[in-house]
Amino acid sequence: MEKFDVIVIGGGPIGCNVASNLASAGLSVSVLEAKTRIGFPNHCSGLVPIEFLELTNLDKSLILNYINGAEVFSYKESNFSFKRESPYAVVIDRSNFDIFMEQRAKRNGAKFFYNAHIENIENTSDKLSITLTNGNSFEARVLVVATGATNAIQRMLNVDMGGETIYTAQVDTEIELPQTEIAYIYMNNKISHNWFSWIIPTNGKKARVGFGTDIGKNLLYKLDELFKSWSKLSKAKAIDKPVVWSIPIGIAKQTVFKNVLFVGDSARIVKPFSGGGLLTGFIAGNILSDTIIEAFSGNPKDFYKILRQYDKRWKKILLPEFKKEIILRDIYKTLTDEDKDTIVKNLNKDKVSETLVRYGFMDKPAITGLKLLLTNPQIPLTYLKRKVSR
Repeated sequence: MEKFDVIVIGGGPIGCNVASNLASAGLSVSVLEAKTRIGFPNHCSGLVPIEFLELTNLDKSLILNYINGAEVFSYKESNFSFKRESPYAVVIDRSNFDIFMEQRAKRNGAKFFYNAHIENIENTSDKLSITLTNGNSFEARVLVVATGATNAIQRMLNVDMGGETIYTAQVDTEIELPQTEIAYIYMNNKISHNWFSWIIPTNGKKARVGFGTDIGKNLLYKLDELFKSWSKLSKAKAIDKPVVWSIPIGIAKQTVFKNVLFVGDSARIVKPFSGGGLLTGFIAGNILSDTIIEAFSGNPKDFYKILRQYDKRWKKILLPEFKKEIILRDIYKTLTDEDKDTIVKNLNKDKVSETLVRYGFMDKPAITGLKLLLTNPQIPLTYLKRKVSR
C-alpha cells in the first residue's frame, strides 16, 4: 500500500493544479487518473476569459485564438453583434493545456497513476484507504475529488450535490467565417433546449461547433440538426468525431465531507448561465490548496476544522456571481424562441452595444445580463407573469 498526505482523484487541469500546488508546498501527493492518457478526447469548447491567462501563467503557445466580440442569432436568424477593440476571451488548445498542467504537477513532485479505476473507498477516523480494480491500494489523510462531471465517486461516497445537468455535443470543423475573432451564438430550443449553440473559431479556417441542452437524449442527432438549421454552418465540414459530455450546474450545499473535498465540476463550481468551469475551478482549486496546506501546517487538533473552511472560502468569492446567474438562467428558461427572437431584434440599440462592449458576453454574464434587463423591461415582466401563472 502506497501512502500519501493527499490523494487527488482526477487528472484534469483542475485536479493537476491542486496536485501541483500541494506538491510544491512539500506534501506528498498522488493523482489517480482513470484514463491512460490525459487530455484526450477534448471535452470543452476551450473558450476562457482573458483573466485565465494570468491565473494559470498559461504558456502562450497554447492560445489558438483571441475573441473580442460575439454575434448572437435567434432561431429565425435575427442577429445582433458587438465587438471590442481588445479581446475578452481566448480559445486554448485544451488537450495540450491538460498535458501542460499534468507536466507541471509532475515537475513539482506529484506522482501519477493511470488507468486507475477505483473499486472501494474506506474512510476511517484519521485516514482514507482506496482500492483500485487492479488490486493496488493507497492511503492518505485527505482526498480531493476532481473528477469533472462524472459522479461515480459521489455515488460511492453517498454524496448528492443536487443541481441540474446540461448535456453537450461538439465537433471540430472546417468552416469559412466572415470574422474569426468573434464567437457565434445560436438560440433554438428544438436543438439547444434552455441553453445555446456555438461556433468558436480556433483559427482562420477551423472552428469548434457544438450545443448544450437540458434534455439528455439524441445528442448526435441534434448535432446534425444544428448543421441543417443554422445557415452559418451550411458549408461547414466536420473533420473529427463528435464528442459528448455534460456540465453540472447549480450550487452544492456542501463540498467538504470531513477529509473529502470536492472541486471543479465535481463540486458544481461552474458558472450556471454560461457553463464556464475552468476559471471558477482554478479559483476554487487554489483556495482548496491553501486550505489543505494550512491544515497540515496548523495545530493537529484543528485539522478538520480548517478543512471545513474551504467551503466557506470559495463560496465567499464565487457565490455572489453564481446566485445572479441562477436568476438569469431561471428567466432564460421561461423564454420561448419567439421571445428570444424579439429580444435579439431589440438588442440593436446603442446602449445595449455599449453594455456588451464594456462588460463582455461570456466572461461576466451576470453583470451583462442584469444590465440588459434594464434596457429590456419586457423580459422580467414576462418572466414574472409566467412565474406567477405556474
